Amino acid sequence: MAARRVLVWRYRNAQQHRRPRFFRDRSNPLEDLDEDEVFERYRFRPQTILFILGLLPNLARPTGRNNPLPPLLQLLLCLRFLATGAIHLLIGDSLNISRSTAGRCIRDIASHLSNLCRRFVRFPTGNDALSVKRAFSAIAGFPNVLGCLDGTQIRIRKPKLNEADYVNRKGYHSLNVQMCCDHTFRITSCVASWPGSVHDSRVFRQSALCAQFENGEIPPFFH
Repeated sequence: MAARRVLVWRYRNAQQHRRPRFFRDRSNPLEDLDEDEVFERYRFRPQTILFILGLLPNLARPTGRNNPLPPLLQLLLCLRFLATGAIHLLIGDSLNISRSTAGRCIRDIASHLSNLCRRFVRFPTGNDALSVKRAFSAIAGFPNVLGCLDGTQIRIRKPKLNEADYVNRKGYHSLNVQMCCDHTFRITSCVASWPGSVHDSRVFRQSALCAQFENGEIPPFFH
């Protein structure tokens, strides 16, 4: 009983002397940094960041706190993570945000951005295809080219399932991502669902883009 009374006393004493929460000031990097500094940290210019912010749905969160995280800072947290790949603790520290909040924002913003993929990543067809062909012909002298295709290895953490499949020829775990871009380096096709050990040719053979060429939906001129 004596031990129990001691524990109760310690608990009540801790409740009475609980440290008040301290909210650190959150500055706006778009106001504090010049354009080049913003680009170095987030890989986008301020105007582009604001454009991306306008594409996202309402990011306001219901909260009982007095300092909800502004949508702009939520987006900047995600962009900083995508630009650097640093751990959530460091990403949060860069904007005076806790690690758990940074992780939650990164996950939510990344999900919203992925939902915009079909709106912006589209292979050119019709008049757009003709414009791309003319541009490639004028720039590089190649007629009837609709895009430049290549694969790249994106490093990932060691997965728990089928770990060996994700080890690429260079010896680290990755995804083999196939991308296609037009003459302005705008991505027009992306396949990011294959483990690193899969060869580029197989990724292309199994892609929807290859099927469109084989079915005649797209003229078969591609370099």
